[in-house]
Amino acid sequence: MKTRRRSCSAVLFSIVVVTMMLSAGVASAQESERTTTQAPMRGLFVVLSNVYKYSLDEKAFADPRNHGEILGLLQALAQNSDNLEAHGGGLDPSFDFMRRSLGRDAHDALESFKSANYVGSRFVLGEITQNCVTCHTKLPAQSTFDSGKEFLEAIDAKDLPPAARARLQVASRQFSDAMTTYEELMLSPVVTAEDLATYDAFQNYLRISIGAMNDTKRPVSTLRQFIVRPDIPEDVKEDARAWIGSLETLNLGAAKGEELAAARRMVAGAGEKTTSLADQSRLVDFIASITLLHHYLRSKPQNDVSVAEAYYLLGVAESHVSRSYWVSETDYLVERSIRLAPKSAVAKQALAFLEDYRANSAAPARAVPQGQTSIEELRKLTEQ
Repeated sequence: MKTRRRSCSAVLFSIVVVTMMLSAGVASAQESERTTTQAPMRGLFVVLSNVYKYSLDEKAFADPRNHGEILGLLQALAQNSDNLEAHGGGLDPSFDFMRRSLGRDAHDALESFKSANYVGSRFVLGEITQNCVTCHTKLPAQSTFDSGKEFLEAIDAKDLPPAARARLQVASRQFSDAMTTYEELMLSPVVTAEDLATYDAFQNYLRISIGAMNDTKRPVSTLRQFIVRPDIPEDVKEDARAWIGSLETLNLGAAKGEELAAARRMVAGAGEKTTSLADQSRLVDFIASITLLHHYLRSKPQNDVSVAEAYYLLGVAESHVSRSYWVSETDYLVERSIRLAPKSAVAKQALAFLEDYRANSAAPARAVPQGQTSIEELRKLTEQ
């Protein structure tokens, strides 16, 4: 990709636009929660789009002639992510992890660039979109995002490898296009089952279908075509057959008003049918429970024990779904559950689960943006 240089005034204009959008998003107490969140998110995306385009070209990113512009964009990205963490009022606290992770990544990309570690800065900018993917697949696709489409067109996303293109399509909320790309991957004879696992293709595709699109028919059709591929191992086909069965009976609308109870049953039932965190046979059930729990938390329930249970169930479900070493929420969600209602029976369940999870999951060092609280300290909270 060839990156065209722009004038400093263009960069400054871009940053000013972002600042205005952020101010608009947080200044008015009368705005709806959705608008309060969308304004800073759109502003942040403008900056991310501009600097991401540079990161796709190794030479342009390290070119001294572009240094001032890229540095300014990275500084704006770090500042805007800090503002989003402080003022992302339209999202329930279960999204705090994503805001913190995004902020950490933005500052890491900036510091790497300032120290002339251009490879490291470009790598973080490539991974930073995983925060967007994880967040966006939890929310229903209620509106289009024109800035996202313009971004994909500007960087010639069609020329990117399909897995990278799919991630950017999700990050920019082009969900239908992302589903098409994942479908191409799953049905391509040159993409192996191991490749699909490496790309998190199944998890992301089903998260989009269930969480963002509330569409069960389309993935059933795709998976039926997938399982007739002669090169796919039988154990992977068995998982896909289980997903088809779950999708055919899934009806999230039937749980309206009873999302917590429905998710509780779903997590318990799926847990009984899985042998380990690596067992993907109940993937649809866990993703559906995550969707229900986020619907529940968006209703702003006031009972601390019930909210604590929702976080605990989210953590359990995410431990079975997420395979990302870059963004791993389980630890954060379960710890938050314990802190919300430390004297409850839920806290004891959550503590036991977290202790086992940490001992057996080999969670990545980057998993928690602000560090882990020790099991001993959390246990003291439940006993005091």
